[in-house]
Amino acid sequence: MTGYRPENKRKAYFWGQGAEWLASLVLILKGYRILARRFKCKSGEIDLIAQKGRLICFIEVKARKNHHDALYALSHQQQQRIIKAAQWYLAKNNQDSQGRLAERKYRFDLMAVEPWHLPTHVKDAWQRDVMT
Repeated sequence: MTGYRPENKRKAYFWGQGAEWLASLVLILKGYRILARRFKCKSGEIDLIAQKGRLICFIEVKARKNHHDALYALSHQQQQRIIKAAQWYLAKNNQDSQGRLAERKYRFDLMAVEPWHLPTHVKDAWQRDVMT
């Protein structure tokens, strides 16, 4: 059994920060506009919220040592927390300049990050109607 080491936790934190930054950069290069990073509310946290046209993407970034682990690191429980946080975000931020509900599409994406590779953008990683 390995012992707890504060420096390992710190390294993991900075690796996650770097992965989110890299994922943001890739999204910007793909034409997305980053609306929020590390959005937090009582319901949960969303790593990135990005917009492209009328599409709003709620993006979870997973940084792992290999591609497979990154793609399969998102649990059902994490998905539910992200959905609840997305509902909260939309309740507070889904109006146009005249105060009407904005007509937009929504999607839940995953960005898988592994060392020495560009992030893999998995569109529609899972689906859920966020307006219910």
